[in-house]
Order: sequence, then structure tokens, then C-alpha cells
Amino acid sequence: MALVAAGPVANAASAATTSSFTSALAAKWRSYLATRPGSVSVALFDRRSGRTVYVTKSPRTGWETASTVKLDILTDLLSKTGQNGKLTAAQLKLAKPMISVSDNVAASSLWNQAGGRSGMNAFFRRLGMTSTAAGAGGKWGLTKTTALDQLKVLRAVSYPGAVLSSNARATATGLLDTVIPAQRWGLTAGVPTGVRLQLKNGWLPYDGGWVVNSLAHVHGAGKDYVMAVYTRNSATEQTGINTISGLSRLAWSTVPAA
Repeated sequence: MALVAAGPVANAASAATTSSFTSALAAKWRSYLATRPGSVSVALFDRRSGRTVYVTKSPRTGWETASTVKLDILTDLLSKTGQNGKLTAAQLKLAKPMISVSDNVAASSLWNQAGGRSGMNAFFRRLGMTSTAAGAGGKWGLTKTTALDQLKVLRAVSYPGAVLSSNARATATGLLDTVIPAQRWGLTAGVPTGVRLQLKNGWLPYDGGWVVNSLAHVHGAGKDYVMAVYTRNSATEQTGINTISGLSRLAWSTVPAA
């Protein structure tokens, strides 16, 4: 399994704690994934330390996004709104069901408005997502990506930066907060009540198994991180959900609080 733990450390006093956290989390993830079926890729960016942890249980270089690409579509459209940060009324009417109930018809319409395959590939390049390629023939759910690349989208949505204005981030957060309870699984596991969590999940029966994915921003109780998990070849959807839930519990218990 591969491990990446990189990024600046705020000061010398925090270096040991940060190093310990990244190494400990990677080790826990590796041990856990050794007991889980299927292929898995997981990445986490901790805002407090600026560190990224990445572990993969697969030699794969491309993972089907399924419905997690809907967050990418939303982010691309919001990146074109400038300081206003608001979608048009027609776009918002589609974005609400695309995010809250993962509506596919709405997603297809907004995918086309984003420029389809070429438009989304331009967005991915703009964010430096070098391992992500938009799905062909309107099949946005077959966009190929990596957990590390999706952290770039999550960071754009969750933290100040050049991609989205503060108003656009507020629009995205407001929509993500409307995800229905039945779809709030995976990276919610282990996170205490009262901690804020925005997420978008994806699931798809594919290639003889299940693709099950989860993206989230978790912030509260002194912690603030974004996390992406991509799984493939699970025998059932629930198997994939269980794998993601286990990774989430380990993340919450290991990331240090302020």
C-alpha cells in the first residue's frame, strides 16, 4: 500500500505531534484495509497541520466517481460566478436535487451546462487534477479520478482560495447541508453529533461489483479536515459503505484536536 504524508508544519513544537498523527493514521488505515475486500483509495487533508495522508489498497490509477462527480460539477459552475457566488435561478433549481437527492437527470443537465466532457476536463486541469478525466458520451458517473485529486475539489469548496469566492463556498455548503438523511452515510461514521459535516456520496453497480465512494468536510470539536474515499469491487453496496465507515471512524479518532 502507498503512503503520502506531506505538507508544511506550523512550527517546530507541533512537528512531532503532526508526524505522529500522519504516521499513526496511515498505519491504522493500512491495517484496517488489509481486512477489507475490494480495492480502496483514501486521502485526508488536515487543515490545522497542512498535512495530507494517503493510502491505497490497489495499483489502480483511475477510480469511477459515480455521483461524487456532482460536487465537481457544482464547483465548476460556482467557479464561474465571480464574487457574487450565486447560480442562476435555473441552475439552482437543478443543483438542489442534484445534491440533496443525487438526481441524475439534473446532473446530466448541469454537466452539459458546464461544457460536458471538454468543459469538465478544463476545470480539472485548472485545479491541477492531473489524474482525473471526465467520462465520455455524457457518462459523467464514469469520470475517472483519485482520492488525492478529489481533495482539491473539497479544499476549494471548504477553504478560502482562488477557485471560489466566499459567497460561492457558502452556496456550495448550503446545498451540501441539504443531503437527505438516507444518503448521509460513510464519512459520517464516528463523527460526534454537533460536529458539522458536508458530504456527497456516490454508488454504482459496475463491472460485476459495486463502486461506493464518499467525500466530506468534517469540522468541529477542534478538528477540521476533508476526506475522500473511493472503493471498487465490493460485493454489495453495504460492503463498500462499511469499509468507508471504518476508515471514517479511524480518521476522527486519530486526527488531533486544537
